[in-house]
Amino acid sequence: MRPTPFLILSTLCTAPAMGQAPESAGLWRIATGSLAVPPALQSGPLAPTWNPAAGLESRGVAAGLQIVHTSNVVGISGFVGGLTASVGQRAVLGFVLGRLDVRDLIRTTTSPHTAAGSIPVYTQYAGVGGQLSWKTVNVGTLFRLNNERFDVIRETGATLDFGVSWRPARRFQIAAATHFLPINFSKQETTDYYAGIDYLVIRSAHIGTVESQVAVRYGLTYRSHDALEHSLSTGIFLGSYFGLNAALTREAAYGRHEWRPALSLFLRIGNYEVDFARSSGLNDLGATYRVGLSIALAG
Repeated sequence: MRPTPFLILSTLCTAPAMGQAPESAGLWRIATGSLAVPPALQSGPLAPTWNPAAGLESRGVAAGLQIVHTSNVVGISGFVGGLTASVGQRAVLGFVLGRLDVRDLIRTTTSPHTAAGSIPVYTQYAGVGGQLSWKTVNVGTLFRLNNERFDVIRETGATLDFGVSWRPARRFQIAAATHFLPINFSKQETTDYYAGIDYLVIRSAHIGTVESQVAVRYGLTYRSHDALEHSLSTGIFLGSYFGLNAALTREAAYGRHEWRPALSLFLRIGNYEVDFARSSGLNDLGATYRVGLSIALAG
């Protein structure tokens, strides 16, 4: 479910407990909707944002930044950032940062003319976490401080997420994670539970002189109000230089279920990777776009 900003903003006057995420954390479902790979199966320096135990593509230090932008109908823009660093052979530390702003909210009076100033509305977080690896299993956790503002109203909260990733074979991966889980483990509508399965259908086919791979995936999202969303996706990779991912998500919102497509591609040159993604909005609310850059700083 990706509710409109106005439905979420209507709940902001209810102060959450400190051990929970503010209600505006639900805005992140709009940004997550641009992922063409299930959230539990994400990889790279930004992956701990969705799964603290996400598999990293390389050891060492890596950083990433993605810009998120929606159409003017939805009116949201922001970013997601992350930094990961290996500690020994089995541990990884990570830092995540994110912010979303609701654009073009202006003050008015009974006059048809705009009053001075705009209404500041945003949700943001900063978090730190880590993961440990044992052979084919990764487990991780992420502590996140959350903050929101709706005009003069400000709220804060804290969440503690957990994740696991298991690769019993080179072709097969299973992963699961929580997203904005309250520290007091209470039931909250902003909490998501992710699961995903990844299988390499073709592992080492050759297109000319380039080795290629083809993967199929299934993703599941469960929410505290008993909403289930399903995702089917596939990925085609040419060596480690180029990849294309396409997904269909059966999204639940407003008592309806519809299929929403998403498409992403990446291009890797040396230690740099550039990502582009687009997803269609539910009920024609407008598309969500994502542009990112990841850098391997040290190996």
